[in-house]
Parts: sequence; C-alpha cells; structure tokens
Amino acid sequence: MAKLGAQYPCFKPDDAGKGVVIGNLVTANLTVTLASGEIFGDDRMIEQLSVFSSGSLAMETVDMLDEVAAVVYGCTIEDGRVKYNINDSAPRGALAYYKVLNRDGVPFYQGFYYPRVRAALGNDNAQTRGNSITFQTTSTTFTIFADDEGDWRETETFDTIEEAKKWVNKMCGIEQEEPEDPEDP
Repeated sequence: MAKLGAQYPCFKPDDAGKGVVIGNLVTANLTVTLASGEIFGDDRMIEQLSVFSSGSLAMETVDMLDEVAAVVYGCTIEDGRVKYNINDSAPRGALAYYKVLNRDGVPFYQGFYYPRVRAALGNDNAQTRGNSITFQTTSTTFTIFADDEGDWRETETFDTIEEAKKWVNKMCGIEQEEPEDPEDP
C-alpha cells in the first residue's frame, strides 16, 4: 500500500456544536505512548503486556486563520488582535482528517478520527528571503487521550474523496455546503 498524502484536518471543541477546518494539511505524525510491563518466572518471561497510555499527533498546516486559532488554542481575539495569554486553556475536542492511499494501482481514502485531543501551539519560525524562498508552516501538537469508553482512534476507509470528506465533516460537526441547484431561482 502506498501512502500518497493527507488532507482536510478538522477540529471540534467538546463544548461547541460545530467544528472548524484547521488549514491545508502538510504533515500529521502520530506517536503512541504505551504503558508496558513484563513478569518473569522460572528464568523466562511469563507475560508481557502493552496498553495505550496516550498519544501525540504533530501536525503542520500551511496556515491557520485567527478565528481557527481561537477555537483550537483557546486564545482570544479583541478588535482584530489575537491575544495569547498564559492563562489560555486549549479546549479538549475531536480531531479528524483523511489520508490518500493506493493499493495495487487503485486509490482509496482512509479517515482518521481522534475523539479526545487537546492542542498545544508549536514553535513559530521565520526566515528572511534570500536567493531562494523557504516556506514556513504552522505547527500544532495534539495530545491524544482515550475517551470514556477507552477509544482513542477510529478509522474508516472510503472509495472516493467526497465520502472521506463527508465523514470528516460528520465526525467534527462541520456543516456541509450543499451544491447550488442551477434550476432554483
């Protein structure tokens, strides 16, 4: 299976009715932390167990609008100015996006949903333009928690990009734009 890309990251705070599209996805890198243990007896390992403890998803997007940053990070916007305060508390919420995959020459799309996450603002870098242009991205790290049922990730596979995007919208409470009817006055 070839992994060809990832698109359409969305976030929905627990206390909000609808979610937001974070921005154009550049990378989404998952790291899982496992709690593990082993027990030895009679000079050999008798049992080993590894269970999900938490996760971290390092995400980069091309950009993030101020209104989206307020939803994701918990910062405030006053008179067009975004204020990041030491007392800001990023809300818990849900995160979803989809990957573009290919198996035996056939494209398909796999949605990824994390029911309980919390965002942390990443480092901000800037570089002057010289003989070449270097693009900078917006970094966000989402801590992944297990929900009340113990679920920490869900995936679903789709045949079309439209189905995958519809699923992400559903998981994050994003209202879908209905196509305009050309015959409707």
